[in-house]
Formats: sequence, C-alpha cells, structure tokens
Amino acid sequence: MKPFEKLFNKLFGDARNDKKEDAEHPSPQPVKRECPSFEDDSSFIDIPSIDFFGQYTKSNSGEWAICWQDDSIENDQNIDGRYVLYNRRDNTIAMQGRLERPNNGHVANNGDFSLEDWHYGFGNELSGTLYVFSSKGKILIQKRYHANIGNSAISESGRYAICQTSQNPDSEDGNRLTVFDTEKNTQLFSIHPPAMEWADNFAFREDIQQFGIVMNKIGTFYFDREGNFLDTEGYRFAMLKSDNFYTILSAAGEMLKSTDFNKKTAEAVIDAVTRARANGKNKSDYQNALALKIQGQAYEFLGNLENTLEAFEKAIELNPKIGLKRKADALRKKILEKQQEGERR
Repeated sequence: MKPFEKLFNKLFGDARNDKKEDAEHPSPQPVKRECPSFEDDSSFIDIPSIDFFGQYTKSNSGEWAICWQDDSIENDQNIDGRYVLYNRRDNTIAMQGRLERPNNGHVANNGDFSLEDWHYGFGNELSGTLYVFSSKGKILIQKRYHANIGNSAISESGRYAICQTSQNPDSEDGNRLTVFDTEKNTQLFSIHPPAMEWADNFAFREDIQQFGIVMNKIGTFYFDREGNFLDTEGYRFAMLKSDNFYTILSAAGEMLKSTDFNKKTAEAVIDAVTRARANGKNKSDYQNALALKIQGQAYEFLGNLENTLEAFEKAIELNPKIGLKRKADALRKKILEKQQEGERR
C-alpha cells in the first residue's frame, strides 16, 4: 500500500466500503492552522499535512475555498475522491469528506458549497449527483440524475444552486435545467430549456429570484422562480449574432416557427443566415441546403418571390430530397403569371 493510500485510509477509512456513509456524514474538522499552497495561476492547491493535492475555487469574498481531488485507481480498483472545505481567513480545514468522483466545486460567501459527483460510469451508464453542503457538513441538496451533469453553480449567499445536465436520449433527466432553494431544501423548478447553447456560467438575481444562463459572446438570459423563460426575443436575436453556423440555424429555425414572426425578425434571419453561409463554406451540402431553405422561407414571408425561388432552387441542387420541389414549381408558376399579367397591362 502506498504512503498516500495509508494516510488516506487512516484519515477517512476504506473509501471502497464506506463511501455512502461518508457522503452523508462528512467530517467537520476545524483543526490546526495550515500553510497550504494556493496556485492561483493554475487553480490547484497543495495541503501537505493531509497529503492532498487537487483543484479548488474560491468564494467571491475570498474567505472560503472548496477543494476536490477526483478518484484514483489502485490495483485495478477505484479509490473514491476527496473534498476539503478550507477557511482561508483562519488558515484551517473546516471539513473534509469523500465522494466517488467530486468535480466542479463552487463555494458561497457563507461557506456552503456545491460539488458534482460524476460517478464511476460503469458501461454506458450516464449519471451524476449534485450535492450542496453547509459549511458544517450537513447535506442541503442531494439530487441524482440519469444523465451527466454538465455544469453547476451556487449563489453568493448560498441560498440557491443550479445545474444543467447533458443530453441523454434514454432519460427525461437529459438536457435539464434545475434550480434549488438550499435554505428550504427544495427544488424550485426543473425544465427542459428552450433550444440554446450550453451555458458557460450562471447568474443569480437573488432579490427577485431570477436565474440566468450565461453564454460567452452572446449574453445572459433569465428564468423566473417557476422556470418561465423571460428573454425569448432577446435570446433569439442574440443567437443570430453568434459566429457559430449551427447556433444561427437553430435560432433562425425557432424564429420561423414562432407566432410573433414579423418583418424585423425575417430580415434579421436573412442577414444572419447569409453570414453563416459565407462563413460555413466547409459545411456539407445537406447543412448548406438547410440554411438556404431557412433563408428562402424568410424571403417568402416578406413576399420576395424571386429571392425565395432562388434560395429554394439552390437548396434543391445541393439536396434534391430537401422537400422543396413542389414549392419551387409553384413559385415559378406564380412568378410567370405575375410577369404575364404585367405585360398585359
């Protein structure tokens, strides 16, 4: 047995046999003053007294740090990971414990913290558990998903926590956004959010109970405490400004289906899809055909039959099975009739 494993088992017991108990009963340990090494430029911490080296994040106040060390493999067996709540003001370990695979920790200004347990993932199982602990070690939230957890956060006060799961076509837990009230140990809402890019971060308006998804280079978009999306129009227009080909097409397609599609929206869709096509010359014929179809539908809404037909014909040329042939034939006939009527006049 290696020195690390001996020390680990001495401090925490056998992780393979007792992991459930320790997840439920972490150990508050305001022990002797420590001298850890916080490597700010790389987000790693070294605590020699407990032979701990792992990642960490700090509270906005700077007082607290939640540190975690993913699982390891010894003699072909998984050894559970560890986590440490560290008080940087007092230079003491406030508490420590272990989970299968603790990751992506966040800590509030009161020392409450969240961790994602990524599990061992046997076979093709997709799963993860979000934990929120108080600074004293009490479990405030424990929510298991039949999907991988993609990201999560806790508010500055520790009152709210949020997480977003990845896709899992075999479970309703996939692509789910969930907000928790940690003070009341309850779930505020859990929804499949509207088609949107992956959140890079989260934002909290605690005073009015609004919860935001932050997407870099696009914006921040909020839900209320019931999970109602508050920024539908702003979100869609922001998505059209993206540099991502698929993001633009997804947003444009959603806008075409909306009941409030109008002249301003149609013009924005045309401009965005034109830019996407110019930047997406390496995309497949199928993808570019879809872009042309969307562009043509926006032109059709504006009554520009010539541009509609041109877009549809190009789409058919790239993908004959795109389902626009009858529409293109009808447009050709309509344009010809208009031309003949003009000549008669």
